[in-house]
Amino acid sequence: MRNKYNYGELVKVNGIGKIYGKVKNKLGFILEKDSYYADYYIDLIFGKKDWFKEKSIERILGKKKNKVERYQIRLCTTVDGYELIKHNLQENEPISNNKLGQINIYKRFSKKGKDYIIVGWSSVFWPVSNKSIHIIENTIKTFKKLDIPFQYIVMNEENITDIEIYEFTDNDNNVEVFSIERKIKIKNLKQRPPFEW
Repeated sequence: MRNKYNYGELVKVNGIGKIYGKVKNKLGFILEKDSYYADYYIDLIFGKKDWFKEKSIERILGKKKNKVERYQIRLCTTVDGYELIKHNLQENEPISNNKLGQINIYKRFSKKGKDYIIVGWSSVFWPVSNKSIHIIENTIKTFKKLDIPFQYIVMNEENITDIEIYEFTDNDNNVEVFSIERKIKIKNLKQRPPFEW
């Protein structure tokens, strides 16, 4: 998802693997990408599976098409979580193309005396190189340590298997409001009328 290389793509590897060491001019298939370290897990042909840095990988079958991939993004968290995202973005101003100012969906709801916010973007370009996206996603990664519940989904509109789901619901499952079909939908919240967009 939003990677330079696609899962299942044939690539050439020249570099040092984290497990088995140096590899020179070997072919392999991309299995996955580590979202934290940004390394790729590659199944080498006539070799073993190992993790490699992006700079060690070369595309075999020509350049990736420049088709702009569009995504559906959804986030549900507490008001505190949402305010923390806003605060971190404001601390890093100026930000051109601030995605928080381009929200298509904004809903608030309360459950058991606690307030929650659902935000979403539909059919949006969502590059990890965008400063605001980087801040949003890094802030979300701190939520578990801060005991802030959340559910965050990034789904490619054209390729349904290209999806990332991050969540922390151990302390509060009220943020589990999304169901994934061909589009991301908000589950029917008990005793609440359905949302209208």
